[in-house]
Amino acid sequence: MKYDLVFEGGGAKGIVFVGAMEVFAAHNHTFDRLIGTSAGAITATLLAAGYTPAEMLAALNERQDGKPVFTTFMGTPLPFDKEHVANSATRNLLHRINNPAIPDFVENRMDDKLAEAIADNEKTRHFYSFVERGGWYSAHHFVDWLRTKLDAGTVNGQPRRYSEMNMAQFFAATGHELTLTGSDITGGRLLIFNHRTTPTLPIVWAVRMSMSVPLLWQEVIWLAEWGAYRGIDISDHAIVDGGLLSNFPIELLVSEDALVTAVMGEKRSQNVMGFLIDEQIPVPNAPPAPAKGTELPNIGELRSVQRIQNLVETVTRARDKMVIDAVSDLVVHLPAKGYGTTEFDMDDARRAALVTAGRNTMTAYLARPVAPQPKDIDFEEWERVTTQVNQIAQGYLEQ
Repeated sequence: MKYDLVFEGGGAKGIVFVGAMEVFAAHNHTFDRLIGTSAGAITATLLAAGYTPAEMLAALNERQDGKPVFTTFMGTPLPFDKEHVANSATRNLLHRINNPAIPDFVENRMDDKLAEAIADNEKTRHFYSFVERGGWYSAHHFVDWLRTKLDAGTVNGQPRRYSEMNMAQFFAATGHELTLTGSDITGGRLLIFNHRTTPTLPIVWAVRMSMSVPLLWQEVIWLAEWGAYRGIDISDHAIVDGGLLSNFPIELLVSEDALVTAVMGEKRSQNVMGFLIDEQIPVPNAPPAPAKGTELPNIGELRSVQRIQNLVETVTRARDKMVIDAVSDLVVHLPAKGYGTTEFDMDDARRAALVTAGRNTMTAYLARPVAPQPKDIDFEEWERVTTQVNQIAQGYLEQ
């Protein structure tokens, strides 16, 4: 059976998707349209690139310097040039802190040197990046990894050569309807990336923007060479994780509204399945996370950052929940309780437990009684559901 699929965001917890997709493929199900947000964007893109669940599982087990390769995704920000530092908020803040005992020309030079030192030192560069680029970490290692994956192995007997493609070229090469989401925090809108809305956007940067958890990774500045978004010039806008505005946009696959299908394409399958990372469901037999040592916590573990992320997730989940409740039969709730969004260094046993939970949950979902079809549902109730779904989907596209 063919399905349209949507994958929720969830950082390191997205590993659970691999186990679910193993069972999905084992039942000879296939997919048509794909939507992914954040971690879900990575999964959806690899599937569109022809990756099998076995290949994705192999990628999960990659190691670098004895550690999971995913730990490199939280990299030290790259050095900033002097021009950037000279025009930075950090430099301006230092300039405003005036010491009357020091002549201005001397103090200005000291401010310049201090700002440059903060931006240059590997440890303080995280702070500088947080202030200037909205994220504690750089994701340049992730970009390199994704490029490697998009050019690795073969699909249908042909070598993959997708890393330099834009969205339109990627669609032409794979034939898969791939949609990723981002949040334009300059323009205040949800962005829907696909070959219709952003044909000249590089596929690698579409994924990079979608996975950019606010405060954790540096925001991405939209380049003019990437073209317009649905005819709107968003050059120099700051883009972050699509999950900031909607972490589970299943309504874009369910809706049959003309405005939505103009962006998402006509439905070729009436079957929709959503993969939701459910942090309320425990992962069976999951070993406890190792105790932290004396090293400094990463930014994602700080209470202040967690509070902000929880506020964002509460607002986002409340909006998503309206749709999830309306189409609950289409949603696979994958266990993830006790796992962290930034737990990229999870050991083999915890990773295996999460993958197994994905397998078992998917097996149980596919074994359930067949959900009622629209024709079997009370007409008034179905009309209410579709009206609600259409209104929410339209709202994203009318921004």
